[in-house]
Amino acid sequence: MLEEYFSKIVINDGFSSQQIGSTLDRYENEFPRLGGKSIALFGLAEDGIGNAVRQEFYKLMSNAQLINELVDLGDISEQESTLKTNEAISSVIHHLLEKGIVPVFVALNLECGEPIYQAFQSCKKQIEFSLISHKLPIADYEMLNRICTSTPNYLTNINSLAFQAQYISPKSLDVFENLNFGHYRLGSIKTNKEDAELYLRNAGITLFDINSVKHCDAPGKHIVQPSGLTSEEACQLSRYAGMSELGKCFVVSGLAPSRDQEKLTATLCSHLIWYYLDGYFSRCSDLPGEHRDFVKYRCDFSDDQVPILFLKSKKTERWWMQIEHPAEPSDINKQITFPCSYMDYQIAANGETPQRYLDSLKRLA
Repeated sequence: MLEEYFSKIVINDGFSSQQIGSTLDRYENEFPRLGGKSIALFGLAEDGIGNAVRQEFYKLMSNAQLINELVDLGDISEQESTLKTNEAISSVIHHLLEKGIVPVFVALNLECGEPIYQAFQSCKKQIEFSLISHKLPIADYEMLNRICTSTPNYLTNINSLAFQAQYISPKSLDVFENLNFGHYRLGSIKTNKEDAELYLRNAGITLFDINSVKHCDAPGKHIVQPSGLTSEEACQLSRYAGMSELGKCFVVSGLAPSRDQEKLTATLCSHLIWYYLDGYFSRCSDLPGEHRDFVKYRCDFSDDQVPILFLKSKKTERWWMQIEHPAEPSDINKQITFPCSYMDYQIAANGETPQRYLDSLKRLA
């Protein structure tokens, strides 16, 4: 069924025995078997973006987990229209999700977010969406807006990371904040990169727009801008996304091979995928409810404010906040647990209310 969407991989470069290109199961002659695989890499044949990243990815170092669990399906063949391309993307991802396989996809642009979400929608899977981009496509008829207004809707939350105010209208940011979506701007990442992980920890879909990286680190893209993420920050965010126990799909978009004369941007895209996989293979079932190795701290406030229970994992030292539903505090099933930081606990321990707590209460309303 999947084979009909893909073209065969043609790469003539030689690789050493330790490089991914010499060990990876891929679609060169016969379509690869998916049994036993947990991650499937694929791209688009359009503009050669899939193969451009693949050629650099195959040069990176492999390991036993990559050999056993990763498969490269090739590139989705060019379709007769954008609609047909989106249908193919959605169908492939739906099929992989049904098999419990994580798609890692090299896409053309941010518009791919909609067919990816539709694949989860067709599987009737609730999902949190994290976008790493310099812009925020939430205005009328833009990608995130279309996702938010689609029905039936299985979207639980959207997070925007690395956005820059000069590219966003005040109205778009107001819409995002009024919907109580998470956001962490570029300046915040520069100041405190570690807290960016909070906005990726529960993400089922992470869409990484390579245009969020500054031009000197990624010149092969359609938008030229002097500011943005560094390549090191981009790789760290990708690893955070891979570490998410709830992560089901990772997408890198925005590469323009015709502008990538030195292949620097394609190389960076390959590094983002490598670091996502590194995070994926570092997962340790660390969510509350999956183990009991937590230190618990309870913070009580006034009589009319529900208490906060903080959980600190002994495995990773990551923090979560657990709160009761204000209207039905005795109903355990309506309690919500969400990522937080040590700073949130310090604020609560000093008798103040963390902003993350207030934002979460708004989502319950």
